[in-house]
Amino acid sequence: MIVTKLVLKNWRNFSSVDVALGDRVFLVGPNAAGKSNFLEVFRFLRDIAKSEGGGLQNALAEAGGLKKIRCLAARRNPDVEIEIHLSEGVGQPTLWRYAIGLTQDNDESKSHLAYERVFQNGRQILDRPNDNPDDKKDPERLTETHLESPFTNQEFRAVSKFLERVSYVHLVPHARA
Repeated sequence: MIVTKLVLKNWRNFSSVDVALGDRVFLVGPNAAGKSNFLEVFRFLRDIAKSEGGGLQNALAEAGGLKKIRCLAARRNPDVEIEIHLSEGVGQPTLWRYAIGLTQDNDESKSHLAYERVFQNGRQILDRPNDNPDDKKDPERLTETHLESPFTNQEFRAVSKFLERVSYVHLVPHARA
């Protein structure tokens, strides 16, 4: 599988991103343009999906908290939103779509899910907290994703396993004298 589309709202220095991706993607730009911030979303999703030491709260802690990943321009709608589309290849139909919205109450409590949605072949198979009344009764449940739990991600474990295998290598070219 490959990521064929990435949608971001209020992620780091991006107020809005909606980009199709291919087999190979090159990010080119000047220093401080956001190339690393763009790639960081994949590490963040990997950290949520990790079977050992992963999860939403750990991923947020590794990133420095929701305030560190939220775009500074996010005033009216401060939620951070991430959506990825997964396909077998470029030009192939979307097999999976995974989306999360992250929010934090004004009382500076733990960051939690505004929503978590999963689609398989265009059919929605998860819509939290709407599908689960227990999520609304117990807000602590929204501090974890279904993606991170093998008990709740059975229907879409392929997404979790794919994200868990993401690797991030930061290459910096060096000139020789």
